[in-house]
Amino acid sequence: MIDLYSAPTPDGWKVSIALEELRIPYAVHPMEACSGERLAPDFLRVSACACSPTIVDHDAAGFSVSDAGPVLVYLAERSGQLMPSDAIGRSRVMQWLMLPVDAADAAKTGDAKAARAEMLRLFALFDHHLQSADYLAGAFSIADIAHWAWMRMHAWSDVDMHRFNALARWLQRVAARDATLRGLRALPSPSLERPAEHVWKVKSILLR
Repeated sequence: MIDLYSAPTPDGWKVSIALEELRIPYAVHPMEACSGERLAPDFLRVSACACSPTIVDHDAAGFSVSDAGPVLVYLAERSGQLMPSDAIGRSRVMQWLMLPVDAADAAKTGDAKAARAEMLRLFALFDHHLQSADYLAGAFSIADIAHWAWMRMHAWSDVDMHRFNALARWLQRVAARDATLRGLRALPSPSLERPAEHVWKVKSILLR
């Protein structure tokens, strides 16, 4: 059994979708994306580095893992799924998983022009690769989960997906998986009907 502490952000969806793909039983402990909950004493006892999402694996003596990337790798290695066991296959997954998403840094600083330019660069890169592949690293993996979770928010930045046909097909392919749908439902998205100030705060973390 795993406890998942997370807000409904792309990083949170990465973990909930992976847990659903692996069919690992888990309980969600919801957090507010724009609050100071991560510094609360109760949460710091779970995550010493105050990072969300965090999981606590009760099948491993309460071992905790924080931040989406390390959590995804831990879950894949724990289960022996969503990442190849051979060195070359594992390296392919890790290279895509760890691909820097510099648009996130630009978004956090308020540089919308730089964030959009970096997003378009990444979309073009992914589209080119996916023209000859169904998934990023061969078989479906944690790399696909990690990047789908933030790329699915392209509508927030008014990206014209007609320019990226292969990428659009991949987004639809991953979205159609049953585990993806269940993972999204586990951490419901913020309502777009919230006040404008809240929406802009949410937008500022959507690439996290």
